[in-house]
Amino acid sequence: MHVMSRYALRVVTRAGGATLVAGIAARLIAPASAAEVAIAVAAAALAFELTRVHATFARRFDELEAELAQTQPLLALQRVLPTRAPLPAMHGYAIAPDCALLLAELVARERPRLVVETGSGVSTLVLAYALEKLGHDGRVIALDHDPRYAEATRALIRAHGLEAYATVVDAPLESIEIGGERHRWYATRVLADLDDIDLVLDDGPPRHVGPMLRYASLPVLAPRLSPHATFVLDVVGDEERGVLERWRHELPELQHEPLRTKKGNVLIRRARD
Repeated sequence: MHVMSRYALRVVTRAGGATLVAGIAARLIAPASAAEVAIAVAAAALAFELTRVHATFARRFDELEAELAQTQPLLALQRVLPTRAPLPAMHGYAIAPDCALLLAELVARERPRLVVETGSGVSTLVLAYALEKLGHDGRVIALDHDPRYAEATRALIRAHGLEAYATVVDAPLESIEIGGERHRWYATRVLADLDDIDLVLDDGPPRHVGPMLRYASLPVLAPRLSPHATFVLDVVGDEERGVLERWRHELPELQHEPLRTKKGNVLIRRARD
């Protein structure tokens, strides 16, 4: 009710202000029709403000619906992947619950031994728990350009007792060359011993660091993928769609499978029999 009252007050204030200004102007310019002008302006201003309010509430309801839709995958994740301590909240820069469930299911189905992740956080914990559940010597290596964030993820790994399955590597952003072009990406020296990668979660670098930084990920990692590897792109917006188009053109041997998830995910693989 408080929110509705606030919006109602804004509508009345804005419409009333527009009406007052129009009425004063009409009295100065055409006194005989001032009342009619004021009424017309009031009706138009009210209609405009109501349209704005409708659009705002429609957007808020869509956002609320999207959040509520994540309840089911979150509950499913808790069933298939019990944890020793609560996972951090999955909002903001973190993966969404449906992406976390997707990762847990991919690990269970494809049984990867080496997982590489760009960025770190709750996704690192999900991947590590999923690898632990398999009961083999699988491991996730997370690359992070931010030392503070990397250390925070390491603390989470220790708190959850997942040191045997997850490692966060400090990987500052550096200039690298791809096809004669210069790009910024994680320091490739950290990949020296990472071959036959079975699963990749591409979730960084974040957009606020710079434009088109995620382009380099697939060209750099593709030669290091195992024959049946899966590359998961997380968060698909306008910039990522441009990146995907370049990847399709430059690496046509890889197939793309878009998924209907909250933030957008795409699975990229070599053709499978």
